[in-house]
Amino acid sequence: MDPQHSAVYIRRTNTGIMKASHWMAASVLLLSASCKKEPGVGGKAEIRGHVFETLWDDNTNQPAGPGYFVGDHKVYIVYGDNDYFDDDVDTDPSGLFVYSWLRKGKYTLFTYSECPTCPGEVEVFSKTVEVGENKEVVDVGTFEVEKW
Repeated sequence: MDPQHSAVYIRRTNTGIMKASHWMAASVLLLSASCKKEPGVGGKAEIRGHVFETLWDDNTNQPAGPGYFVGDHKVYIVYGDNDYFDDDVDTDPSGLFVYSWLRKGKYTLFTYSECPTCPGEVEVFSKTVEVGENKEVVDVGTFEVEKW
């Protein structure tokens, strides 16, 4: 091949590579712009709270003593607008529950309480919160449940 034709071949090859790299860069930018991070695990935020339980006397329908922060009580979390819970944790002995490593977004937390007059003898208590910052700690306060 003579030198003049070699230069044309190199120029054509470089042009093809340049066009391909431009398309690839545009595709990456388009895909990364369309990826919105949904609520869930993968961030540095935290949601925490407590569960306080009161024992009730079946015979008198009165509290059977002072209430207390209860350990080993399930608290559930729903990420965003999901239809079913995404995770659950048990409270520690002081009644504390913590969901760590969450991304920004909307979360619904709920727990169950015994309720002899409710359908299924169970009542659901829920709270919806918004995590707005990457390292935010959101305290949902205290769920007050009953044990009959």
